[in-house]
Amino acid sequence: MPAGVTSPRSAFVGGPLSEAAALADDHQAGRRDPRETIRTALERADRLQGELNAFATIDHAGATARAATLAGEIEQGRNPGALAGVPVSVKDILDVAGLPTCWGSPLMAEAKPAAADIAAVARLRAAGAIIIGKTTTTEFAHSPLGTSPLTGVTRNPWAPEFTCGGSSAGAGVAVAAGLTPIALATDAGCSTRLPAACTGIYGLKPTLGRMPHDRVPEAFGNFIHLGMLAAHVGDLALALDAVAGPHGSDPQSLQHPRPDALAGLAAPVLEGARVLLWTTTGNSRIAEEVLAATRSAGAVLEALGARVVEERYPFVNPDPVWRTLQQSNWAARFAAATPGDRAKLSATLLAGIDAGLSYRGLDLQRALIKRTELFRGIQSIFSERADFILTPCASAPPVHAEHDLTAPLTVDGVEVGDLRAEWTTYLSLFDLSGHPAIAMPAGVAACGAPLGVQLVAPWGRDARVLAAAAAYGRAYSTKG
Repeated sequence: MPAGVTSPRSAFVGGPLSEAAALADDHQAGRRDPRETIRTALERADRLQGELNAFATIDHAGATARAATLAGEIEQGRNPGALAGVPVSVKDILDVAGLPTCWGSPLMAEAKPAAADIAAVARLRAAGAIIIGKTTTTEFAHSPLGTSPLTGVTRNPWAPEFTCGGSSAGAGVAVAAGLTPIALATDAGCSTRLPAACTGIYGLKPTLGRMPHDRVPEAFGNFIHLGMLAAHVGDLALALDAVAGPHGSDPQSLQHPRPDALAGLAAPVLEGARVLLWTTTGNSRIAEEVLAATRSAGAVLEALGARVVEERYPFVNPDPVWRTLQQSNWAARFAAATPGDRAKLSATLLAGIDAGLSYRGLDLQRALIKRTELFRGIQSIFSERADFILTPCASAPPVHAEHDLTAPLTVDGVEVGDLRAEWTTYLSLFDLSGHPAIAMPAGVAACGAPLGVQLVAPWGRDARVLAAAAAYGRAYSTKG
């Protein structure tokens, strides 16, 4: 573990339910000075940047100025909001006013500072949060690993030789290493929950549209979610309450009121709850230590009053559907790229773009129909016989940090095939369906890197899945 990094195990063993709430309360009550909080956060980010590479940009001037302004507001008796003075990071594919959005790509290396915040960032600021920087991402968020051709390798603070997960690589590392209590990210295939699992923290992918994403080019068939990562479930609830709610630029958001997630964290949602445990979701194999960790997590839920039933996954592997839709997105974005621009993109991204360019309208329509079938199938399960679904986050422990994305995945010494289709299909399934899902810590693999499980709730029940995760976290910390 890099020098100066507190063991990320402290992220889920003991500690407060909400670090951010306690910090904001201290700022508002005058027990702590937000200027000192931000100065300390920036110093820590600087000190560990060379070892972890969590940030694409650290905003020293902007964060320092905002902390001074906020301190003045508090001194004048004003309440800056529920996140008053809390350091927050934002994934570097999301616009933050005054900072460039470089997408982890040499193509965007000279990007100009963004003119305005996206809606989620504006809402975080309105709640008093202070953005200290932009976290690293894989190139145009296309890879589940923690590397990019622009920023290099982002290191897992538990086991630097193993991946921290992607595409929100720096977001997970920033939280796990104690650089920020909360990180704003995205999740289109695995990008919030996988980094959370790989770094031993919590990662929430809310119901589609719960947190408005006002910059997606196509908003009606969209499956790109905003996500949050935190070391404490209460921090996720606090941030979700600040960001969630309708926004006129995102039609998916118009159905969602504010969830009041923080108020519902103590609800006894697991007492008598029906939990289905799926050990695979169309992938061919699961590592024995992942299987054991997932069943152990099921036992924790049972001890909390749930009825856990392990059953065979009833649908197809969602990867071909996800791949058709996502590669079509990439193709639409880069169809007009010049040869010079294409030369700046990584080979794996180019392969995905070219695959997207090869699809016919019929291929796309069939993928959309299959996505609807998956949604309806999962909906029927929740309607008829389950309150939650429990799965691993990945079929095997984190792969090596510089794993070749084109190389097959190996599970317990057996080569099983395509990395994405075999490793993270548990996660892409619920991006396609849109149901709320949270990654939760589930122990440490033999290699020294964390393992994670995923808990999924019915559509719109974001507060419910957070309450279940909070109960799990309390029981897990006692157990662990």
